[in-house]
Amino acid sequence: MPLYKKAVDFSYGSYSVGRALVTFAYKNVKFILKHKVAQKREDAISKEVTRKLSEADNRKMSLKEKDERILWKKNEVADYEATTFSIFYNNTLFLVLVIVASFFILKNFNPKVNYILSISASSGLIALLSTGSK
Repeated sequence: MPLYKKAVDFSYGSYSVGRALVTFAYKNVKFILKHKVAQKREDAISKEVTRKLSEADNRKMSLKEKDERILWKKNEVADYEATTFSIFYNNTLFLVLVIVASFFILKNFNPKVNYILSISASSGLIALLSTGSK
């Protein structure tokens, strides 16, 4: 079988179906986690931001501006942590599902069918699991 025919199968399995569903799962898990992380880190971030502001800045700044800085920092930290954990969680789950599907469930199938089904089923299951509330 020529190499270009395998490239078509690979691009279908990896890019069209898998990429779209895994990206959907990334966004869902990040959205769920961002609020939880922001609540857990709120006290520590407000202490850190307040400590970083010098006494001169404290006198010049209004309470509203201090709260805006704290909120901005809290959102930045929560976004970063939620993104990092979402990528880790989804990639780990995807890898485990691909290995289980490829080597145990679909082991007797043709390699091309095995690849396409394992990638599609794993990414679809991750997308489905990401829609639930945690």
